[in-house]
Amino acid sequence: MNRENGYISEDQLTRLIAKLSNVEWFSNSGKQDRRAEAEKSLKEWTDQLKLGEYKIVWLTTEQLQPFVENMNLGNSPVWSSINGIPKKLSERSKVLGKQSVLSHTLDSASEMLFHKAFDGAFPTLNEYGERAVKVAVISVMYLFSLASVWEALSEMEESEPNPLLPLVKVFETGHWPVVMIDNQFYMV
Repeated sequence: MNRENGYISEDQLTRLIAKLSNVEWFSNSGKQDRRAEAEKSLKEWTDQLKLGEYKIVWLTTEQLQPFVENMNLGNSPVWSSINGIPKKLSERSKVLGKQSVLSHTLDSASEMLFHKAFDGAFPTLNEYGERAVKVAVISVMYLFSLASVWEALSEMEESEPNPLLPLVKVFETGHWPVVMIDNQFYMV
């Protein structure tokens, strides 16, 4: 980590925002390109979250709309494993006296992510329904706004690694890790 005088520099957050700004969101959804790379990156992330063994299921674009219409993120072990992150970040911001950093980072990251993710999702996923576009964009906004706040608050020496950073690599492949249900991770 890049530390100066015991504090992390803003370089980490700046690098993350720059990286997220350059992702070609959903550009390979429904395509064969870079699938092996997406699978490898997904495995790295799920190993970090200790999600155990699973099978990757590549949804066809024809399967996407009914799948997204009927899925429930509350049943996903991924969402269960990360649902404590917002509370952890909120508590950490209070301890550090950095509630304004949390608020500012959430606002700015969410705005940038909305525009970038929507610009990628709409032309690629719109034909599969409004819900597909909404779920894709909201997932990106939620996950990577939290990742940005984590980076902004990472001033403490004993800070844990950001559990959401490895997921950036999956999205950089242009694919969408839609959801994990039971022992299957659905991707497009």
